[in-house]
Amino acid sequence: MSRALSWKQATCLGMVVVLISGLALFGLFAIGERQGVWSGTLHVYVGFPRVQGVEVGTRVRIQGVDAGEVVAVQAPAIPGEAVVLRLRLADKFHDLVRADATVEIALEGLLGGKVIEIAPGTPGALRVADDACLASRPTIDINELLNRAQVALATITDGNGTVGKLINDPQAYTTLVAAIKQSQQTLASVQQNTDALKKMPILRSYVEDPVPMLIRPNAECHREVVAAQDLFEPGRAVLTDAGKQRLDTLAPWLEGLKIKDSEVVIAGFSDPDRFDPVMAHTLTRLQSQAVCDYLVQQHRVQKMGWFSSRKVSAIGVGGDTIPADHGAKLPADRIEILVFLPVTGG
Repeated sequence: MSRALSWKQATCLGMVVVLISGLALFGLFAIGERQGVWSGTLHVYVGFPRVQGVEVGTRVRIQGVDAGEVVAVQAPAIPGEAVVLRLRLADKFHDLVRADATVEIALEGLLGGKVIEIAPGTPGALRVADDACLASRPTIDINELLNRAQVALATITDGNGTVGKLINDPQAYTTLVAAIKQSQQTLASVQQNTDALKKMPILRSYVEDPVPMLIRPNAECHREVVAAQDLFEPGRAVLTDAGKQRLDTLAPWLEGLKIKDSEVVIAGFSDPDRFDPVMAHTLTRLQSQAVCDYLVQQHRVQKMGWFSSRKVSAIGVGGDTIPADHGAKLPADRIEILVFLPVTGG
């Protein structure tokens, strides 16, 4: 047999329910605020040669203040390219991030985890655009430094425990100098091996060399040049509506050059003083690939007939200089669309 609650009991029960509901709502909004659900967000991306353990969910800070997180880690398409991190920031930090902002991977405390630290840039610069590319700063690997310090301390300890013994011992000095010279020789050897990779029949397809792709003495070249600002917003690799319309105007030209054994190459170039070399190569590759995808998907520039097609390639040149006579001065940030035709005998 059930018994009705008294007025006081009912009141207490109601207060408990309200309190629990309030705590639940507070937790929901706190999580939503952390994930950017209840407010606007700003997305930017940045490339690093190595990300040293950074993963999705790694915190992003601006001047030490939590501002967002890493939402994607994009592996490079070919060896040597940058690993691209996509960052999501709360919109309230948008005014703090300028177009010349820089990003580094930092260590949270001496033995803490990794965080992404954004240096906002100069106050006079424009606000960074959404989905823009930020420049990266060199990252010091603290773990590697600590390991070297431990090895050095162990060596000193084995040498009777005094630094003076290491300094004054001629044999130790000779060994140290020999190790430094060996390191220099090793670095030189690595550079030579990297250059040699481009010439090896098996591995050269994995190393992107722009010169043989863009300079072809035995082919007839037709070219159109479009400034990057006419296709993309500054520092981005997403085509604007105006950029798509500009590419649409080139479709008849490409259609008229559909000749047997022809090949299309789309190359992206950037101002060498604007980004660091790794980021410049990554951005121009993404931009050239965006143009390539649009022309292939929207205008079928690769199709030659019902059952045949031609090769359409995209390459990011970055700020490198290609030894070719372009005639008129070209924009530093640009996309070049080249069509190579076979030379017929006369």
